Amino acid sequence: MKLDQTDKKIIQLLGADARMSNNQMAKAIDVTEGTVRNRIQKLIQNKIIKITVINNINRMDNPSVAFVGLDVETRSKDSIAKSLSKMKEVRFVSTLIGRHDLMAFILAEDITKLSKVLYEDIASLPGVRFSESSIGLKYYKYDYRWARILD
Repeated sequence: MKLDQTDKKIIQLLGADARMSNNQMAKAIDVTEGTVRNRIQKLIQNKIIKITVINNINRMDNPSVAFVGLDVETRSKDSIAKSLSKMKEVRFVSTLIGRHDLMAFILAEDITKLSKVLYEDIASLPGVRFSESSIGLKYYKYDYRWARILD
């Protein structure tokens, strides 16, 4: 799907305020409410956008965040990445070229849950040879806009 200026303006408006009404967007970009409604539906259907709720980790009671570099057996890389992706607390998984084979970003409700994910769930995956965790202490920026929509 090729995006035109109307699509881009709608995405920009939703990015600034996802609760903006279709009528407000229509007035802002000088189109009808039906046009906005139809365009949003097509953008969602074509997986161009996804409307979702994002937690502010600075407002959570006791969030525990870890960045985990994993060294894995080469033949197990994809299966480990898929297993990590199925874990609720794992928010990001990527293969890497560099010091580690995989990188995972974990957001857990507390340190006890984080410990379980790191030392039981991840450590027990077949093919994981080594993991190195860095625990977040103070969070200055988390920009949700860099996220990608994956199937």
